[in-house]
Amino acid sequence: MRFLLSAARKDLLRIKNDWPALLLWIGIPLMVGGLIVLVFGGDAAPQAKLLVADNDGTLIGRLLTGGFQQGPLADLVVVEPVEPAEGRRRMEDGDASGLLIIPEGFGGAVLDGEPAALELVTNPSQTVLPEILEETLDIELEAAEVIRRIFDDPIDRIASGVVGDGLPADTAVSTIATAFNRSGEQASPWLLPPAIELETVAGEGEEFDFGRAFFPGMLILAILFMASGLSIDVWSERRQGTLERALVAPRSPGLWLAGKWLAGSAALAAVSAIGLAAGRWLFGIQAENMPLAFLWLALVGLALLALFTVVQVLARSERAANVMVNAMTLPLAMLGGSFFPFEAMPEWMASLGRLTPNGWALLRLRAVMDGAPEPGILAVSFATAAGLALAIGWLVSRRLRAWAA
Repeated sequence: MRFLLSAARKDLLRIKNDWPALLLWIGIPLMVGGLIVLVFGGDAAPQAKLLVADNDGTLIGRLLTGGFQQGPLADLVVVEPVEPAEGRRRMEDGDASGLLIIPEGFGGAVLDGEPAALELVTNPSQTVLPEILEETLDIELEAAEVIRRIFDDPIDRIASGVVGDGLPADTAVSTIATAFNRSGEQASPWLLPPAIELETVAGEGEEFDFGRAFFPGMLILAILFMASGLSIDVWSERRQGTLERALVAPRSPGLWLAGKWLAGSAALAAVSAIGLAAGRWLFGIQAENMPLAFLWLALVGLALLALFTVVQVLARSERAANVMVNAMTLPLAMLGGSFFPFEAMPEWMASLGRLTPNGWALLRLRAVMDGAPEPGILAVSFATAAGLALAIGWLVSRRLRAWAA
């Protein structure tokens, strides 16, 4: 036991003296996570400002702009009427996402079925919001064209002035209403039921929280980076001769390895605690079962350290070991849900990512942080991670003496 504690203390001092690397391991994932949350997170949803210069002033133009203020678009798009000159000046200043200019005679051209042109000026400094405005306008114009074709006859009756001046005669109103009804009946095979079925599934619970979605992956990423960095130390000890001197002592190689992993686990546990505290303080993550999340991160860190250590020992040179570990770390981070949540990945990629060691660990961490871990699955997961570390430790300790020579 004394030898084990001495070995662990020696490695803790080595980690402490290499504090720039420690800060880097902690800082990179936290910085990436913070940027993601700052860009996508928060309570305020992005809004597009649409300036409208309506030179026509007819009902058709008002219906066109009113489409941007219906349903979910009402929370996304702010419509503001302006004069054309003022609108162009404000667009040059980057004060809006788009400027819609409705020319004079637009409403009459739509009713007459004649070509009509609209001008939409978008802000080149923005990407997503102007595209939303453009796509919405395209949909509205296509819908107007479909309505014009379906109700061609009654619209022509209205546009041709059948109703005359003042209040329309009862016969004219009934004739137009009958024409609308007949046009609707003719189109009913395509409209009722519609050719495309829309199924709306109402989600229960909280709105999507980018911080809660991304931050567990950032914690696993920090542990992944740190475990890969700590594993390289076996080559440093071999190069400096300290490993050979330690193995000459009448002690089991497993004790030396256990001391190194004990020190690494302590450092990984400290980083896990810092990460969880940063999640609550900086990003407002209200994680349930915080102590359980801490224990899981510490155990996952030990298992990943063991995994990278066996790669180091199996490599033929220090350079080859570094190349192999780095070649493993980035793909695991990309597939394992650290950069992109599994929900945002293609299904085949998400299925593969859930099978990676860090992806599997991330799923358990998210369940713990959401306060909904399944005791049976979690117990098996703890046993699996601990068993993996013990099995790798046994294999590495058997190879240490031959490898250090």
